[in-house]
Amino acid sequence: MATNPKCIQLRIDADPRFAAAAGGAVRYLAEASGMPEEMTKEFQEATIRACLEAFEATNTGPHIVELCRFEDRLEVVVDSKAGSNAIRIARPVGSHR
Repeated sequence: MATNPKCIQLRIDADPRFAAAAGGAVRYLAEASGMPEEMTKEFQEATIRACLEAFEATNTGPHIVELCRFEDRLEVVVDSKAGSNAIRIARPVGSHR
């Protein structure tokens, strides 16, 4: 089992269009990982909500959104450098890869 995740880091401004873009990236990764359609859509929506929540909490500087693919799950971390204020979302994926 691979222990090193494959991660993408996005640096985005507090603009709802960028939240939607992060959601689109999550949707692509979820679909490519074999996540069921219903869960994929919910994960995308949760990512957009998390970004918008982070934008409201801190409207200065770029926000960092990390998308990580582990063997058994996908994780999204919004504002990962915010410590305990970071927003973390994870969903399981099949281990067929």
